[in-house]
Amino acid sequence: MSSDRPPRRDFPGTEQTGGSALLTYGVPLLGTILVAIGIAGAVLGGYAVIQQQLDLCGNPTVAVSTAEQTKTMTGPSGPNLPQFQFSELSPAEQTAFTTAVGKPSMEGDVRGAFPHRQAFQQGALVTYQGEQRYATTVWASNCLSVDPLLFPLGIVSILLGIGGILTPPVYRKLLEREASRDRLNRESD
Repeated sequence: MSSDRPPRRDFPGTEQTGGSALLTYGVPLLGTILVAIGIAGAVLGGYAVIQQQLDLCGNPTVAVSTAEQTKTMTGPSGPNLPQFQFSELSPAEQTAFTTAVGKPSMEGDVRGAFPHRQAFQQGALVTYQGEQRYATTVWASNCLSVDPLLFPLGIVSILLGIGGILTPPVYRKLLEREASRDRLNRESD
């Protein structure tokens, strides 16, 4: 079987060698990977640095049920839950509890010491103004614990990746300059 196609001829200066194929395809691929890793590192590292200043973590939210809802949930032979007097709660827990009671959403953030965290996570009964109310933790966000050094390393990775992505055009420009210099030298001879 013969092919009617003419044999392939490479134009001068377009031959792909192992080194040029690596610079054309391998380095930009590595650069793209470095940019992707760098973005992830810079975002996580940057977030780790600012999360506490912006108060984005560490404040669990407590939900408090009404006295009527608590009676319905617990009933006469309700579950065996930890029970506290309002005065036994820490100042931060008391503030969150009273905030929750006064809000339509019935939720309040604990901003400070939370010694009864485990009891609230399981659900607890708190006696407040002579009535028992069911209280539980509905949301808790711990701080992201990554090394803040991840931010500058991510930025360096992004810059190296951009350098890798820009390698083929720079390489082509160098080849063009070299080819035009060779052409000028041949014409002058």
